[in-house]
Amino acid sequence: SALRAGARFASTLSSRGPTPSGPRRVEEALKRSAERLRRGRKLRRDGTHADGMSALETLRGELASLRQAGLPSWLESLSDPTPARYVAFPSGGATRDGDEDGDGDPTAGVVANPDQATGPWHVHAWLRGADGAGYHLSPTHFRLSFSAAYPREPPDVHVLSVCHHALLDDDKEVSALFYDNANLAPKDPETRPVEYDALGVLAACRRFLSQPLVLPGEKANDASDRTREHLRLAWHNAARANEARDATIVAFLGAPAGAPAGPLDPRWFDQNGWPREFFAPELLETLDEIGFGAREARAPGTIMSAEARRSVSRMCREEAPGVFSFPMLAESACESLIREIEHFQSPAVNLPVRRPNSMNNYGVVVDDIGMQGAVDALQRNVLAAFAEALFPRQGGGALTSHHAFVVQYKEGKDLGLDMHTDDSDVTFNVCLGKAFEGAGLTFCGVLGADLKTAAPHRRKTAVYRHVNGRCVAHLGAHRHGADDLTTGERLNLIVWNHSIAYRSSDAYKWRDVPEETEPPDVECLSYTHDRDYSAFQPYPEGKKGFAKNAWYPPRGDRVKMR
Repeated sequence: SALRAGARFASTLSSRGPTPSGPRRVEEALKRSAERLRRGRKLRRDGTHADGMSALETLRGELASLRQAGLPSWLESLSDPTPARYVAFPSGGATRDGDEDGDGDPTAGVVANPDQATGPWHVHAWLRGADGAGYHLSPTHFRLSFSAAYPREPPDVHVLSVCHHALLDDDKEVSALFYDNANLAPKDPETRPVEYDALGVLAACRRFLSQPLVLPGEKANDASDRTREHLRLAWHNAARANEARDATIVAFLGAPAGAPAGPLDPRWFDQNGWPREFFAPELLETLDEIGFGAREARAPGTIMSAEARRSVSRMCREEAPGVFSFPMLAESACESLIREIEHFQSPAVNLPVRRPNSMNNYGVVVDDIGMQGAVDALQRNVLAAFAEALFPRQGGGALTSHHAFVVQYKEGKDLGLDMHTDDSDVTFNVCLGKAFEGAGLTFCGVLGADLKTAAPHRRKTAVYRHVNGRCVAHLGAHRHGADDLTTGERLNLIVWNHSIAYRSSDAYKWRDVPEETEPPDVECLSYTHDRDYSAFQPYPEGKKGFAKNAWYPPRGDRVKMR
């Protein structure tokens, strides 16, 4: 449950001594843990007892009543509760005896839910903020995770949509401030023990998208007024950024059919998924064999069978330990997607273009041009099969969100990309074309891997050669870099997949990083991230400035995952 997770994280941190200052994600997690512990202590003082069946019956009854009365106009869709298929390890990243899927892997952080009858249960809701608030142009996807302590404990709330919001953390969870009674009120604050209800939680989610949260308990004075003003400004700035993003998508997808300013092929933007003809025949054959489909997902709560995992593994080629490739897109689909990306960046469309990340100067975030729903379906119906089969203990079976983008390498533009790890739990990278030479993908080791069985983080393990339509899959923590292109042009569709369950585990939050006993391979050095880069070779021209923010090797024997 959220209570146990918060207690585990808080106790783990306290046993390690003072937390290094700086990581905002750790500070936010501590705040949420403290809030959950406070609620938990109150539950115990009230003498409550967690009953999974009672919690589920209560939740189902509330959702049925909501539907019977008619959903509020701002609530566009509401799912039934489904049990979590995977949960965080109960004791951090230590693998339990008899665990055949992650034995000895310190990066393993999730396990198949041993008892789905006791929760947690996920409810998905799509809702809009108040008109003009900045979150009104398109629905926002919330996931509410209810534990067996419901209704005496509120659900954990995450936003799965791409959403600019001042009070969302990097892992998609709402701020601890959301759970305060001033913002998420119990059904009846006067009764003891307190209880929450689904409509009240959903209304709080709508307020989260409609106005700044209330800062409780502070009397009016100069300091509290400044804090409230800072929160108000931060909220409104993020809301305006979110509205601008949504307005770009509405303008592009809302153009009349066949208009120069709209999509060339609307099928790329179908929220139900891309058509089967976009995919490689070998991929479709395997998905059909294991019960997946390009547009159809499995029944909720289903864990992938050992036979299905073997089927997926058979169609993959292992390029290096932890690096796999498989045919994904048809050649015609690759060409079509390139045309779509080039079209969006053309003067005919004339809309803002968001670049993929701080390291890529060219390309497009496809989530921000109206393709988020289609990539949601791709993740759910295609990528999830490979992630669960290949990386189940790093969240592969519990993917919840993504950052999807197309990168571009071309003479006169970006030629390659420095060594790095991804802000991703599982990464899928499919080459679209065009004709090019060079531009290999060099892999080194996985951050935090056990050196008894795996390569050090800065030891070269393979060079992958891109093939149009073929996808390479690896952990986000796997160090890799794009070798320079020598001629031509290369575009790749990359999907960084995130798992809330994995990111709630100690295995994700902290990595043991043993001291290197041998010099790193030069090919694995990063001028962006390595503090000791200049000890092995000179900085490239114009790159020495990165040294001030470099972090690897870490100064301690543990590192906060970046």
